[in-house]
Amino acid sequence: MMAVVGVIALAILVQFAVHTVRTDPRDSRAIALRELQVNTLEPGEHVVRLVSVFKRPAISYFRATRGLLALTSKRLLYIGVEPRDLLAAPDLPPTFEERDFALDTMVHVTSGRTFFGLARAVVITTPNEKIKLGVPSAVWPDAKQLVVAMDARRERAVALSAQQKALLARAEADRKAAEASRRKAKYYTVRRGDALGGIATIWNTTTDKLREWNKLPDNKIRVGQTILVRPAL
Repeated sequence: MMAVVGVIALAILVQFAVHTVRTDPRDSRAIALRELQVNTLEPGEHVVRLVSVFKRPAISYFRATRGLLALTSKRLLYIGVEPRDLLAAPDLPPTFEERDFALDTMVHVTSGRTFFGLARAVVITTPNEKIKLGVPSAVWPDAKQLVVAMDARRERAVALSAQQKALLARAEADRKAAEASRRKAKYYTVRRGDALGGIATIWNTTTDKLREWNKLPDNKIRVGQTILVRPAL
């Protein structure tokens, strides 16, 4: 019985090995890099950090999608070269899994571990999901630098967002103050040489209204007298 179990286990291991070799015999990094440079980067966009990564689905652990995680001047990009199917022709063009993430306060990049904790990973957290991308040990220092760079950009984005909120709040407060001031009643102190008609012209009103608002029996006013020139709105 134990011999049968051993044979089955060996067959499974051999199948996994063959499966892995046949489905991903390509230089995934070179393929992903070409896709990044030729089809993905926008005009004027350049790469700041570049890390080789892999992504293993839980239901098919040995079918890893290998590729690149690129921090550019505009965003964070993941390009994965999907493994070929066992029955697919070897000369079929590669297919890609591509994701991009904005460089803002909603995207957080940290260090972590992959599924089952077997390898180090870069963890990308957004309001809707969390993505773990495994990192080969040889390039982990590059991954750490990318995480640090993303932290710095996120801190700048947080600071900028706080500054913008403060400016908007100040602008709203100034608007409300101006609106309150506009609605307040306006008064004018009579100076030497002033006449009621001239004051009415300056404040875009009439002498009749000035007399009405200030309960004046006539157009006579005196120096130092405070008169209402516009009622509160």
